[in-house]
Amino acid sequence: METRVIVSAVICDGDKILLGKKAKGRPPYPDVWHTMGGGVFDLEKGLGLVEQGKFDDVYFHQELQREIREEAHAEIENIQSIYPKYRDKPREAVTKNKDGIDTQYIFLEYICDFVGKEVSPGDDIVELLWIEKNKLDSINLTPPSAAMYRELDWIN
Repeated sequence: METRVIVSAVICDGDKILLGKKAKGRPPYPDVWHTMGGGVFDLEKGLGLVEQGKFDDVYFHQELQREIREEAHAEIENIQSIYPKYRDKPREAVTKNKDGIDTQYIFLEYICDFVGKEVSPGDDIVELLWIEKNKLDSINLTPPSAAMYRELDWIN
């Protein structure tokens, strides 16, 4: 089974957060709203930092900034890991990747601030949505995103 370390950004602009949606039918988690992010380039380094509990390492912050530039053409700052304040360890899930191969995902989630005025979809994101935190329960989220927003007490 493959393994991927995923960095994900809860991008905040006041009471709104930015979500992305992939093309219809594109796995993993097709046709739902995503907390944007993606896989780190250096899996060995990422797994080593996870093993050491170094979730706020500059490497993860840089990878997160790269992913958000690719997916939303946006800049972020004030990046803070949700560990250990909201959860003791990263969330893990097994699902099929875009090639249909069972993959273990290790999700590192961060809250950060949006910098700038404009966003536009890029990479494998085809639609972006700014949504108020208190309206998150009105949209279809990925299972890992929904679980995280429950932990943050933003949805029931």
